[in-house]
This record gives sequence, C-alpha cells and structure tokens, in this order.
Amino acid sequence: MNTQQCFVGSNPGDQHSAPVNSCCWSSNAKVFATGSADGNIRLWDGISNKCFCTFTGAHGGSEIVSVTFSRNSKYLLSAGMDSMVKLWELSTSRCLIAYTGAGSTGSMTTKTNAVFNHTEDYVLFPDEKTTSLCCWDSRNAERQPLLSLSHNNVVTAMHHSPVAAAFITCSDDQRMRFWHSRSAAESL
Repeated sequence: MNTQQCFVGSNPGDQHSAPVNSCCWSSNAKVFATGSADGNIRLWDGISNKCFCTFTGAHGGSEIVSVTFSRNSKYLLSAGMDSMVKLWELSTSRCLIAYTGAGSTGSMTTKTNAVFNHTEDYVLFPDEKTTSLCCWDSRNAERQPLLSLSHNNVVTAMHHSPVAAAFITCSDDQRMRFWHSRSAAESL
C-alpha cells in the first residue's frame, strides 16, 4: 500500500495571507510557484518546501489568478485581475515584459489564465469584455490581431497543447471549444 505525505512550509511568515488561486511546478521539479489573492507570487524550493522568493504586489497589488513556468524553468508567466499578463525572469527576480492592451479596461471580474503556445513564441490570454483571444509575441510584446473565441460569455479557462498548434477554451456559456491551426505555418 502506498501512502502520501503532506508538507507545509515551516515558516508561517512565508504563507500567503489570502486564498491561493494558482500553483504550478517547474518542468525540472526543483521549484514550484503560487499566486494568491493577496497580490503576491511566491517561489518555493521543491525539496525543502521553503519560500525563497516573493514578488510582492506583482500586479500592482491586484489578485494573482494564474502562474505558469516556461519549459526551461527560467521564466514565470503570471496573470492578474488587473487584466495584465507579465513575464518574470527568475534569475533576476524581475518583470521582463508586461503584456498590455488586452482590451479590458481596468480590473477583471472573472478569473482566467494566461498560457504560452506550444513553441512559447506567443502568450495567449482571453479578454473578458470581448470574449476574444489576445495574443502577443512572447519576446517583444507585440500584440497580434484579436481572435474571436465564439463564446457567449466570459472564458474562464484555457489550455494550450504542449506539442501542437491547438488549444481549448472553457466558458461560463457551458461550452468547451477546441481550436487548432489549419496550417503548419500558423503557430498559435
């Protein structure tokens, strides 16, 4: 019989002060990240479970709704209720790029996540107000044309295939939609 063990960080001061909305492991399993309603992102050692870095007020104090690592575990992508997506360089603990112009003005009302596409050339984020997909070049933050997601309500989650130009979206309209590229030349 296999058993599981649960570990909690030993320093209570390292814990978030509001609900944790998102967590993820780095691909090398050495680090995991948490994003919280307290507006902070924390990085944790995957062996000792100790917090070794905190991005305080990562989105200007707005609630953090998603965190995800790049495949090489050198960067962290975050989304906040401020309608912004940010790319963090972990070696310097600084924000490299803020992806703006998602179409939403001000803060969002529904939590949703930002993702990389399968090649990590693009960052994708559903816009709450227009139910369209915002897409930016991940390296220079150049925004691409909006893509209508054909949902009748806000998109609450999206996930991109790790190996193909395909993604799925889920919405409050009770539908999940599957999207794929018709051409190998397209990279979303």
